[in-house]
Amino acid sequence: RGVRLLGPALDVPTLPTAAFTVEGVPHALVAARLSAEFGIGVRHGCFCAHPYLLRLLGLDSDEVAAYRGAVLRGDRREIPGAVRASAGLSTAPEDVDRLVAAVTHIAAGGAPPVNYEQDARTGDFWPQGEHPGWTTADRGFGAACARG
Repeated sequence: RGVRLLGPALDVPTLPTAAFTVEGVPHALVAARLSAEFGIGVRHGCFCAHPYLLRLLGLDSDEVAAYRGAVLRGDRREIPGAVRASAGLSTAPEDVDRLVAAVTHIAAGGAPPVNYEQDARTGDFWPQGEHPGWTTADRGFGAACARG
């Protein structure tokens, strides 16, 4: 409940990859929470597939133009996107169960154990505090908390 799976129907054979959004939660925050709270690395954004993802998200040209304008002004806080989780050869069924449980928790409104802040320049969310790897000094451009 509250999770929208993007792409082909579940009965269509595909690679072990799932792109999704969580209703009411920015994709960057979902990715940051999965990484920081659950130790699950995912990707978020448009995954180098902008036209396809914008179509899957149902955005019209006016919405895309508004988002593009914000990015050109240096503000990526509202940039559209999704979360993508992928399985590999070493992925066990328990790993998939952990991902599903974590996304279910977030989608159900489960409160985070720490507060997060968003970097307007990158659009990424970071846990507040001085934990190694999360400090302001550790935040290189493109080095998101969701890096896993």
